[in-house]
Amino acid sequence: MNFISKPALAVVMAAALVAPAMSAQSVENQYFPYPVVPDNLTTLTERSNFFLENFWNRCNFKTAFSSMKKMEKSFNDFTTFMPYADAATVHTSIEKLIKSVEKNPKQLLAIAEMAEGALYSDTASVVCDECYLPFAQAVASNKKISKAEKARFEYQARALAGSQVGMEAPDFTYITPDGATGKLSDIAAGAYVLLFINDPDCDECELARVRLAADPNLNDFINKNLIKVVSIYPNEPNDEWRGKTDTYNKQWLVGACANIDELYDMRRPPVIYYLNGKHEILSKTFNIDNLLEAFRVVNNKMAAKAANNN
Repeated sequence: MNFISKPALAVVMAAALVAPAMSAQSVENQYFPYPVVPDNLTTLTERSNFFLENFWNRCNFKTAFSSMKKMEKSFNDFTTFMPYADAATVHTSIEKLIKSVEKNPKQLLAIAEMAEGALYSDTASVVCDECYLPFAQAVASNKKISKAEKARFEYQARALAGSQVGMEAPDFTYITPDGATGKLSDIAAGAYVLLFINDPDCDECELARVRLAADPNLNDFINKNLIKVVSIYPNEPNDEWRGKTDTYNKQWLVGACANIDELYDMRRPPVIYYLNGKHEILSKTFNIDNLLEAFRVVNNKMAAKAANNN
């Protein structure tokens, strides 16, 4: 599963909550009794699996939502263990939770909003689109929830469902600054693709663009035809955008696509999708530092291998 987490916080929480013996204070802070992990389960994965599988067993859903604040804290505790459990266990535990509340639209909507904050939002401590998607889909498909209340969940479900890690990246048509058209599928199979969705009016996007354009490792990969960079403006092409593209890296493919937000999740621009030679999504990131560090590590390994072969 693809997690973007805050390791320090998550490790502290996991260690505290799956410890063989919990302090009286931590037990008192629980909204309902959390599962006690058996001592014979020794690894973090085993203990996290047990915790997730049994987390909601002693929650009385009929009364639990009387305190949204306490319920939200419990939900956040629940998500803390997801990065350490097996993917199958995570999915099963999510399905079990949704099934427990799906007959009550108010409870389902409340749980989905908690999931949005814990797994999807800008402030989420554990970002996992794969984990959040079932919650958004459950709300989007619930006929008892009003169109207004489910609108953003429908959009999120649609964007996430088509752009998950492991899927083939959705094809799209873009318009170049000189008015020509192109498609993602026009890029021949073989080279990896860095799909950089950015708006020049966004300060973080501009900073990311400058850093990507100047990165020696990425430029080395481009020169060796190992990576193609596709910079997409998520709007209709206009003169202001065209003028700014004059300063873009000349080796990049640059275009505008007004409806790309319907195909790709873009909640925190800039968004960067990394595709393999078959245009399958390998990763999605909002963190330019991690991406550039990955390029540095890979390029150094390639250089070392080449030196050893000589």
